[in-house]
Amino acid sequence: MFRATATPLLAVIASTLAVQKFSLYFAEEISREFAYHLLYVPILIAWCWLAITVHRLVLLEAVDAGMSLNVGTLRRFAIFAAAFVGVWVLFTGLTLLITGVVLNIIVGPRYVAAGEASPPMDFPVSPQWIVNLASVFAYWFVARVILVLPAIAIDRKPDLIAAWRTSRHNGWRLAIVVGLLHWFLQRLVDFFYRDGASEFEFGVLVVLGALLVVIDVTALSLSYWELTPPEPPPTDPPA
Repeated sequence: MFRATATPLLAVIASTLAVQKFSLYFAEEISREFAYHLLYVPILIAWCWLAITVHRLVLLEAVDAGMSLNVGTLRRFAIFAAAFVGVWVLFTGLTLLITGVVLNIIVGPRYVAAGEASPPMDFPVSPQWIVNLASVFAYWFVARVILVLPAIAIDRKPDLIAAWRTSRHNGWRLAIVVGLLHWFLQRLVDFFYRDGASEFEFGVLVVLGALLVVIDVTALSLSYWELTPPEPPPTDPPA
């Protein structure tokens, strides 16, 4: 497994370090945040490459799971990357929507006369807690369709309806895999981070984060393997 994942792992580590380094040079010309998101494309490519490789290793035991430059693998990668971005947009959109609805219910409509400053809002609970709660429910929706990613990685049809049906009665279990496990692994990396860390320390954390993501993707692959039936064997043509 290490041999097959070595190259995409190095790509993830190198792209993350490069983006972190290059974004500093853009700070005076454009906002650092915009520069980071602009340069996030190579990280996205590397992460998708790594995820596809791990999925194919776990589900197909493909020793040649690394990406080769041909039409089939490039098509697979493009569909996987588009689906990955779609899942991220779904999670972010649902989190914002649920947060907005809850905040409107708690605060309610307020009248502010023209020309007057809006008074500060008083929340009975921290807005961050509301966001966290909203993300929990958003993870459930994401978990219901997340099985489309390993399906794409092994060249199955990216069927959202089939993924939704397959995850029936297992939504919260999958939410633990894609949400709680992912959150725990991120917090584990954050635990070792400190302000003013050297470039070497940051590099070590990037390596650790990449290795932990392999665990995250492997857990999703095993969940897919457990919940989906195997492909039917090919039938011989009629004589």
